[in-house]
Amino acid sequence: MSQTVVRNVLLFDGKATHQDATVIFDANTGLIESVSTGTPPAEYPTGATVIDGRGHTLLPGLIDAHIHSYGLHLPAGANIATVLADPLKCGVTTVCCMHSDPETVYDHQKRIDSEVEKARKDGKAGRVTLSSLKSAHYGATIDGGWPKPIVLANHPTDELKAKVDTWPKLTVDNAPDFVANHKKNGADYIKLMQENCCSLAFPTNSIPVATLELQTAVVKAAHSHDMPVVGHATAVESTEIILKSGADGLAHTFIDQAPPESIISLYKKTNAFVVPTVVVLTSLTGEEQDWRERFASIAKSRSLITDAQHENMVAFLGAKAEGATIDHAYTTIKRLKAEGIDIVAGTDAIAGLQGTAIGPSLWQEIAMYVAKCGFSPEEALRSATEAGARRLGFNDRGTVEKGKRADLVLVEGDVTEKLERLWENKGVVNVWKEGLLAA
Repeated sequence: MSQTVVRNVLLFDGKATHQDATVIFDANTGLIESVSTGTPPAEYPTGATVIDGRGHTLLPGLIDAHIHSYGLHLPAGANIATVLADPLKCGVTTVCCMHSDPETVYDHQKRIDSEVEKARKDGKAGRVTLSSLKSAHYGATIDGGWPKPIVLANHPTDELKAKVDTWPKLTVDNAPDFVANHKKNGADYIKLMQENCCSLAFPTNSIPVATLELQTAVVKAAHSHDMPVVGHATAVESTEIILKSGADGLAHTFIDQAPPESIISLYKKTNAFVVPTVVVLTSLTGEEQDWRERFASIAKSRSLITDAQHENMVAFLGAKAEGATIDHAYTTIKRLKAEGIDIVAGTDAIAGLQGTAIGPSLWQEIAMYVAKCGFSPEEALRSATEAGARRLGFNDRGTVEKGKRADLVLVEGDVTEKLERLWENKGVVNVWKEGLLAA
């Protein structure tokens, strides 16, 4: 039989916590068959694998709502195929790429689908190693605009320059075709780019900047295709444009100043969500070095990263403008949370990008929500499960419910009481993606 039963477990279902739960799921269908709290089922499926979850927490697979799946920051000879292996070991069953070439996305997804197919054929011996990937494909870039300067900042080879030159060059006129083609080619959402470098170590307005007219045209086209829209912005001025365009959410919070009341009001008026990405923002500002060192050490001790990845994870970008600070981000997150705005966990982690590692960085991100932004462990977990799935339109995951994908994580201890149990002691004991056990 392909069913698994986890019984006597503390269940965080993405919304609330339940004692003495029993969850039954099927590796063949990849779905949760039943969820019982309190009174267990009278019988279990014949031949099912039964796991006693006493002393453990079962929760939905974590979602990192902002990564990049390309290999532009990887050293020569590095294997891009491994980019999605580390997050699954951390219980991150879905990662959301916010700008990458479609060819790389397709290659990743082909490996993911092939692995799931083989694991199902192998029956109980079948294992998976890769997280699921959602993607914007290319973001709605403009000629010469963001993220060209950051991608070309360190090693602008002729090959890399040529690659960047193939990025979309959005205008008001071609925005509808851009969105329609993305929808046709399998993109899950649209990513806007709004960057005037006000928060960064580049001269303000030193690169072309998208207009409100353009961003509004892209959002209108995306919504006509029922596609969510998320916008890059690291400063208040850019955030205001993204919010006024009608986008569904922000892919970062800003670091150039404390939150003006006008921005808080715009968030409330538009019901936009925010993916704070404090991990990459602290790398950008060079602050919170102790956090990078702590989580790099945790990841290394759990054999999640190599020595080279450890060195990269403790490094930082250090590319902020004068006056930019992570404290502005913390203040903004606290204010938005108090106003009922959805906070969706995401890191902007990229393989090879200083200060980040896809997988362990999500642990760091949500831990910083608790330590710096007043979240409870349960609220932090919700930001990395139900909130991300709901706001990005992933209706098949994010919660533990009958009929949802069996993306599940079993953790030793009560992680809703102490978030550190995700990585302390035994930490993550088992991970299932589509009901299939992770290797």
